[in-house]
Parts: sequence; structure tokens; C-alpha cells
Amino acid sequence: MPQIDQQILDQIQPVVLVGGRSLRFGRDKLIEPVDGSPMVASPINTLRRIFGSRVAIVGRCNDQIATLADEVIDDPYPGMGPAGGICAALEHACSDIFICAGDLISIDDQTIGAIINASTQDQSSLAFLAKSDRLHPTIGLYRSQCAPIFKDAIKQGKLKLGMVLDQQSICAVQVDPMAVRNINRPEDF
Repeated sequence: MPQIDQQILDQIQPVVLVGGRSLRFGRDKLIEPVDGSPMVASPINTLRRIFGSRVAIVGRCNDQIATLADEVIDDPYPGMGPAGGICAALEHACSDIFICAGDLISIDDQTIGAIINASTQDQSSLAFLAKSDRLHPTIGLYRSQCAPIFKDAIKQGKLKLGMVLDQQSICAVQVDPMAVRNINRPEDF
């Protein structure tokens, strides 16, 4: 991973989204064992290696998941999907946030580092999102200025992440497709 100044890292709140209902999986996928630990431990531990022991989670979740995080952010937008979780994290942190979905079993330091480095080179974009064959809005850095935009989108019922930010305000960061692989069904392992 490229070297990132600690002062930059200290200004970013790392957050894992854990509020999904796992409908396609058929049971709470985030507590599903992966290499002997709950699935959600993978993004939490990867973020910890970069940011230290201050990884927050947001979203309603199993008590077992809550004990894995360093902080639990109250979610005033239950049922609003990732847009609600991102908005809650932005409002809570009052700073830039780095978001990872809870089902990212292969997320790695290099991917997170590439996204953070992109954010240090571009002061005009509001979000820096992982891109493989498509954009991944639940893997990336959102600037603090996104909070009112997300809040307004929720009020308007625009819950699809692709509808929240103007595409010109997003910096797509090309990453390894394997690093952004998520699990939706048991056969995805």
C-alpha cells in the first residue's frame, strides 16, 4: 500500500455498513464464518490495519457484529439502505468517511490506499469510489460536504446510491475486481 500521511488518515472516519437484511442469502450473512471469523470481520480488520482501532459500524445488526466494531453509530434512517447508512455516518463523523460494505470478504489495504491517495490528489470531487467493471458506491471515501446532499436525497426518496451524487462529482478509482467482490448468496463463496 502506498504510504499515506497519518494526519490525512486521522481526518477520515472508517465505517462499515451492516444494516442489510441478507434476503438473497437467506440468513444474516455478516455473521457467516469466513476463515473462522464472521464475514464482517474482514472489512473491519482491513480498515483497522489502515486507520487503527476506531472503525465504526452503522445499521441495525446482530449483537455479535456490534461487539466487533470500535464504535456503533446510531442509524436514524433505518430501512433506507446504504444511502441512509452513509448519511448517518457523515452526520455522526462531521468529517470525511471511508465506507466499506460489510460483505466484502476480499477488500485489501491496496484498494483502500488507492482510493485515499486519489482523494489527496483531487480536491474538487465529493466522492472517490472503487471501480472495477462498474462503480462500487459502498466502497470509497465520501467528503463531509456530502452530508446535506444525502439528507436531501433521503427526504426525496432517492435511495439508490447512483442517484444521490452528480456523476461529475465522483472520482472513479480503478481497482482489482477480486478486492471488491461481495457476497450476496451462499454460492458466491
